[in-house]
Amino acid sequence: MLIDDKVIECEVEYTKCFSEFYENENIIRFSDNQLKDMYCHNFTHIKKAMSDLQLKELIEDEISLKQTQGSYFCKITLDSVVSSSLLSTFKYKPEISVNGYYSFDISRFSSLNALSGCIVKKVDSEEMVDDLLFCDLQHDEKTLGKDFCTRRCYRRGKVYISDKGANSYLCYHKDHIMGNCDLFMYKGVAKIEDFGVIPTHQRKGYGTTILKSLIDTAIKEKSHTIYLVADEDDTAKDMYNKIGFYKIGERTELFFEL
Repeated sequence: MLIDDKVIECEVEYTKCFSEFYENENIIRFSDNQLKDMYCHNFTHIKKAMSDLQLKELIEDEISLKQTQGSYFCKITLDSVVSSSLLSTFKYKPEISVNGYYSFDISRFSSLNALSGCIVKKVDSEEMVDDLLFCDLQHDEKTLGKDFCTRRCYRRGKVYISDKGANSYLCYHKDHIMGNCDLFMYKGVAKIEDFGVIPTHQRKGYGTTILKSLIDTAIKEKSHTIYLVADEDDTAKDMYNKIGFYKIGERTELFFEL
């Protein structure tokens, strides 16, 4: 299953909003010195298919570089399958995850139902970044800790209130925060990211309300492709399928703990 090059280009440009990067013919290496322990800001993307030998040498070079830099991890992403025989040859055994690319069927937009009384607002102030932190803590404080959630939110918040193009949105109902989501648009392609509804408000229609608002924004900005990336083991994937997202490709992630 081949992924549209424009979707991959949008993925890369979104990450550039948060990270510095180095690129050659084989890789793009992203790094964020402001948040070095944020996995999705610090990783290497392999741009093209290659032989197992080439792939092994490239990944080992990236691991060595990370060790030289004093990092405790090395994350690799690629839009192809990695053979189990190759994975067994590494000194560090990677944690492997598969994410699916899902594109929205725009013809399904009119069938999406939004809850009345909800307001979805773009984050454009430090006060709204504080509201984002509230969402982050409801989602991740127990698993990731308050310190990391706080550092992550304020790091990303700097980007949201800048003019880099990666925007975050908050959903309010009667002045209560229900959830949040990112939207990034690049050359007619729109990426939905960091979607979440506060656990106590899930399965009540707020998720669809948020997604409908962002999809509407993307359509009005002439986006012809609207997509998101979902963990293939994530139950949210079922909701995406139900409201009109369909699978267009896969991404493999290798996480080496050094």
